[in-house]
Amino acid sequence: MNAMQFFASRPIRGATAAFLAAAGISWPAHAQVTFQVSFNDPGATHATFYGKIRKGIRAAGEEWASYLNNGAKAALQVEVSFEDIATASTGSVTNWFLGQYNGYSLYEQGATHEIRTGEDPNGKAPDIHMSIGSLYLQNELWFDPSPRRQVAPVPLDRTDARSLFLHELGHALGFNGWRDPVTGELPGGYESTFDAWVSPQVIDGQTILAFDGPSASLLYGGPVPLTLGRYAHLGNEAPLPGSDLMLDLMNGVSFFRGTRYHITPLDLAILRDAESLLPLEAAAAVGDPLAAPLQAAPIPAVPEPSTWWLAAAGLALMGVVRARRRRQ
Repeated sequence: MNAMQFFASRPIRGATAAFLAAAGISWPAHAQVTFQVSFNDPGATHATFYGKIRKGIRAAGEEWASYLNNGAKAALQVEVSFEDIATASTGSVTNWFLGQYNGYSLYEQGATHEIRTGEDPNGKAPDIHMSIGSLYLQNELWFDPSPRRQVAPVPLDRTDARSLFLHELGHALGFNGWRDPVTGELPGGYESTFDAWVSPQVIDGQTILAFDGPSASLLYGGPVPLTLGRYAHLGNEAPLPGSDLMLDLMNGVSFFRGTRYHITPLDLAILRDAESLLPLEAAAAVGDPLAAPLQAAPIPAVPEPSTWWLAAAGLALMGVVRARRRRQ
């Protein structure tokens, strides 16, 4: 199934292909990309979930692979561990130097490089590491018995695991970087392809980090507001800018229970902007003296916000907003 057929197969996303075509955002044919899942679980404590997790990650990976490819063969190894964290955390294990951009050494995530070129930057080692909270796994996630077909209704009191995996893989494939999550400052002379388009912007009278790549800005109608304190995500709760992004797959506020999420046109436009920087790699490959890389720190995994904390914060914020309205 190619990208256009994939869009057409989902009525809620039917306008996506038309917009991407009109905006000149094209995607190549389906790559031969597979996702291999292994577990770092001493004592096999969570073994009863292995099969469900493996099926869910593979189904989520196939959705991403239907867009992000150039026909190269790639076998991505996803290592899953279980920790005492609220939700989940994911990142690409390594990165790939592309060249110099605006005075910084520019890197793409290793998993993306492998999909794009078929070359594995770290050999047989895992390409993506995903950590899942033990209690979150047992008490919150719901596993679709057929995550490829997605015909069973998601229980109203559970979070769809396939949607979570889709979101987590988004971080490993591009929604990640090294900037300070509040100030936007870089820790050194290097940045990710996502970082390259992030800067403080004034939106609706408020200064906030935003993604201002050309494709994403065209689609959104201006710089895309990023989640306060979690800038590798999109949107915020009102009154902060970006409340219209609360339903996006890559939102940094919360997933609604009983809901399936899918890759959106905005998610693809953001990754397309990151991909637009790839010609820099050619200069680095031929030994451009300005392309000497500054060694980057390991790519940080992106932690997801706590579901319960967000629920409490949202209720408190709603109370404040309503009180303000009563006083007006």
